[in-house]
Amino acid sequence: MKIKKSVFMLLLAVFGVVIVVSLSNCTPGQEGSAENTDGQQQEEDSGAAAAQETEEKDSITWEIRTALDEMTDSENIWASVKSDNYVNQDFPYEGNTYASITVRYMKKYGYDVLISIDRGQIVGFDYNNSNFVTVRFDSAAPKKYYFNEAADGSTETVFLRNAKDFMEKCKKANNIKVQIPLYQAGQPIFSFHVDKPLVWPK
Repeated sequence: MKIKKSVFMLLLAVFGVVIVVSLSNCTPGQEGSAENTDGQQQEEDSGAAAAQETEEKDSITWEIRTALDEMTDSENIWASVKSDNYVNQDFPYEGNTYASITVRYMKKYGYDVLISIDRGQIVGFDYNNSNFVTVRFDSAAPKKYYFNEAADGSTETVFLRNAKDFMEKCKKANNIKVQIPLYQAGQPIFSFHVDKPLVWPK
């Protein structure tokens, strides 16, 4: 009888220990779950902020730069945008060739529009009226803009003659296509997209 009682007491003690261990393991698990929930919420908040920041960085706009002309105390302004696409040319101009549009104001020159390429030669001759680029703003009809060569003899940049008209159209357009005659590379079309039309600082 005493043996049975001793076995019963032993089983009761073991059962009690099992219950205590089970309860102690359950509490930290619940706390860990709460901590994981908080951590997950922080990660979601951080992810949302990062997505918003990425969206802002991905916004495509004209790049505006200004500089003070110390001789005239006037402000020089440049607004530039780079083409979305590029062309590959043959030697010696091989590589990805992008185009750029730059609208510029300098007090001593007035307003200018520059069409530039990374490398190569923009070709066109005044004597046969082939010195022009063809431009399309959004869904409007294509228009020719005649150009002058750069004064320093650069073949990578030309100056459009009707700069003010070009600039005013840039203030309304989100998509611009420019067909540029290149030496031994045909007349590729470069596309420019901006989320917001040109906003001139002054």
